[in-house]
Amino acid sequence: MDKENLQTKVEALQDNLKVKHDELTEVQEQLTVAQRELADAGKPVISCDLAGNLMDQIEEMFSETLLNLCASDLDVEFGIGYDNRIELENVDMSNVGFCRHDLEAVFEVFFAIQDDEESDNS
Repeated sequence: MDKENLQTKVEALQDNLKVKHDELTEVQEQLTVAQRELADAGKPVISCDLAGNLMDQIEEMFSETLLNLCASDLDVEFGIGYDNRIELENVDMSNVGFCRHDLEAVFEVFFAIQDDEESDNS
């Protein structure tokens, strides 16, 4: 093969490579969409507004719980700094509990919750 034929062959292969690369990119995008759809399959669908309202209600419930927190529920550690000031070094909140009933009440505002047996027969 002479130089012109080799140059033409290289250009054809580069064009073919670009086409294959574009096809691969498209297939990768389709795969990403399919994986996202698979991950969401079977999940109940809610609107962005409903999700935002739900998060607001949960945030409010947690805020109220923390506002009504009793200091005896906290395990705190103090220390003395280099300038002889008392410093709060650690606050352990593992004894602070959130009432399951409060969470259930928030969810019941937004969803009709059924027992698994009832939803299977629907």
